[in-house]
Amino acid sequence: MNCIDAVEGTVKSIINGLFQFFVESELDDTEYIRSIKRVMDSTDTFLQNNKEIAGDPKTLRNVLYGYAKDLWMKHLANKTKTNNEDKEQALEKMEYYEYYFDYIYCHGTYPR
Repeated sequence: MNCIDAVEGTVKSIINGLFQFFVESELDDTEYIRSIKRVMDSTDTFLQNNKEIAGDPKTLRNVLYGYAKDLWMKHLANKTKTNNEDKEQALEKMEYYEYYFDYIYCHGTYPR
């Protein structure tokens, strides 16, 4: 295993732990997403300071972002399935949640 694989595996493990805490504690979505952002920023800083580990830290950041977002989206999809919505309503809701995740990740909050 090379160093970048170890970093990726470690950060995914941290993301999993944060996600489990989010689900078990019924935290607000914003708390989870901002925590993920902090983990991503910290990982990026580490990789920028240790360039010999990863040739392109941006690729790893994209992989980890997708991983964290996918966990969250699957959780919401499971919640949506328990409600008796038709497929079109569920799809519209999931598209909105994708936007919602991205917005909070970029801005730290969601406009009220």
